[in-house]
Amino acid sequence: MKFPALRSTQRNHLNHWLAVGGLLFLVLFHLAGLIPYQNALRTLAFDIYQNLDPRERVSAPVVIVDIDEKSLQEYGQWPWPRSLMARLVEAVNQMQPAAVGIDIIMPEADRASACQVTAYIPGIDASLVEEVCKLPSNDALLAAALADGRVAMGVAGIDQPGPIPEIITPVRAMGEDPMPYIRRFSSALKNLPELEQATQGHAILSTDMERGVVRRVPMVAGIGQHIFPALSLEVLRLAIGSPFFDVITTEKGIETVGIGELRIPTRSDGTLWVHYSPHDPRRFVSASSILNGELEPEFLERKLVLIGFTGLGLVDFPSTVLGERVPGVEIHAQVLESVFDNTVLQRPDWSLWLEGLLILLLGLLAIYGFPYVTALLQVPGLILITLGLGYGGLQAFSHGLWLIDVASPALLFLVLYSGMLADSLIREEAQVVSLQDDLKVEREAAAKVQGEMEAAKRFQMGIVPDARNVFAHEPRIDIAAMMEPAKMVGGDLYDCFMLDQHHVFFSLGDVCGKGVPASLFMVISKTLCKSVALRHDADFSDLGGLISQANLEICRDNPEMLFVTAFIGILDLRDGQLVYCNAGHERPQIFAADCHPRELTGASGPPIGVLEEFDYETFRYKMSPEEMLCIFSDGLTEAANIEQALYGQERLHQAVSDIDESWTCHQLMETAARSVHSYVGEAEPSDDLTLMVVRWCGSQTLPVQDP
Repeated sequence: MKFPALRSTQRNHLNHWLAVGGLLFLVLFHLAGLIPYQNALRTLAFDIYQNLDPRERVSAPVVIVDIDEKSLQEYGQWPWPRSLMARLVEAVNQMQPAAVGIDIIMPEADRASACQVTAYIPGIDASLVEEVCKLPSNDALLAAALADGRVAMGVAGIDQPGPIPEIITPVRAMGEDPMPYIRRFSSALKNLPELEQATQGHAILSTDMERGVVRRVPMVAGIGQHIFPALSLEVLRLAIGSPFFDVITTEKGIETVGIGELRIPTRSDGTLWVHYSPHDPRRFVSASSILNGELEPEFLERKLVLIGFTGLGLVDFPSTVLGERVPGVEIHAQVLESVFDNTVLQRPDWSLWLEGLLILLLGLLAIYGFPYVTALLQVPGLILITLGLGYGGLQAFSHGLWLIDVASPALLFLVLYSGMLADSLIREEAQVVSLQDDLKVEREAAAKVQGEMEAAKRFQMGIVPDARNVFAHEPRIDIAAMMEPAKMVGGDLYDCFMLDQHHVFFSLGDVCGKGVPASLFMVISKTLCKSVALRHDADFSDLGGLISQANLEICRDNPEMLFVTAFIGILDLRDGQLVYCNAGHERPQIFAADCHPRELTGASGPPIGVLEEFDYETFRYKMSPEEMLCIFSDGLTEAANIEQALYGQERLHQAVSDIDESWTCHQLMETAARSVHSYVGEAEPSDDLTLMVVRWCGSQTLPVQDP
């Protein structure tokens, strides 16, 4: 069973409704986070924001004590003895920092302790070993140094079964239970219990990377059933002196973390977008400078100090969104700087709805706006919309520290626009095929009409006589005639023939209008006039009566109410006597050498076909052999150039002003025609052009006989 094809308008409406339905699904999928690759697209947009407008380092509250290449060259390779680490921590504590965070995990006992070293000395006296083992171990020395200051150490989360830290930082959970939302680890790589018991702060150091880049760090994370703060958050807690840290959770997830009055907004999973500034060596001070006492005591006073290492081979250098590879301890420092400078990046709850609204509005614009404007406006529109979205997102980032995803609305808008464009191209292609088929049919029809019009033209031009052939053997008269239709066929007419041995009939007419109707009416009029003139009882002297009879016949069968202006004459070749009738036609001109042109006056009546009962008047004129009678249609006097100025009779008079006795009728006709064509130029002909020139050559060539 075949279904009837939908009309074009119905198809357009159906396509629009399908597009709107798809758009609504896109909005819902966006709100639910189900659009493929959207997270990668979103993070790409946020990375671009930070690259275009990175954070400026303002307050510089953090100093990184760096176990760098210089320190390793001076104090030996890593791992250092814990006694040396104890000296470093003691030196830092003596400078009165606000708090210290150690970004190093020490899970095993120090083999460089005196008691541990004796195990590797063969033949050592037992009493000596006993005395040496009474000395404090390097781990004990470090524990004592840790206990002497506000120091935090960290553990690394592991996603496999194992030990769980026993000492945790107290947490005050406010609102919902935060555990279902945070990143959780099964166990941890932790420090020696002796060191953990000595430190006041306990944090988690683990951070997940996204495609090799650290974009977010967890401010809180879970190990087993316990919540641990990030090293940066724990250092802040120790600096403020709070006994616990806060986690505020709603039904949507974690909202903020904080210490005391300080509140830090986070994502629902407790992570924080790191607001990066470019790598700055001024954040770092070499550990060797601390150990050697090369710094002034106030250099670290009331500063947040992070101890870490950057020596080659000691640590991997993660990448930041700025394309830099930095040590992990610097990322903790950048988090602390953004908290101090109040430049923490936020992604508000309403941002998702704003992005969904943008997708909806841009999608509706693609469906109902762009299809109704030209391609010349669509391309600038696409560019302006894309740039406008990017500019708006960057301004929201720069001034409000808001992370608004404009890449997803822009891409989905382009995808939807591309789909609508593809649909439009498919429909246009189908329409082109249909138009090509229609054009083929129209061309075939036009070719058929053209053939018929060519046949009509040949027929029309065939029924008007060639004056030179008609009177080739009659020396008493010279006639030249021409007709140029404005269209394929025209409404002008002329005729000339011998009524008998001594009388010549000639006529020139102009049907109202042009084209096929005028041509058909011209044929009818010409035929009827000729038929009336050739009747055996025709009275040549009463030409007006003959025209009245023809007018009666034409009016009787004239449903279209057409009419024809005509000049009709009968010339007696014996004496040059002209009998004529002018039915609303242009007055002929009489030209002769050395004479001013004259009009052949006399109006017999209205055009033929206007009034059914009308008696046309007959006029007479005696021609001389020196005169040439020029009869023409209004296509000559009303011929217009490109400026719509008319040719007129004066230009005709000027064109033939140099006429002399040697001129023939054909020469006069050609001269007049060339003048008209030159004047009109490239302008389209406004009417048919018909000319006839008649000259009586005298009666000397034949004896005059009575009919």
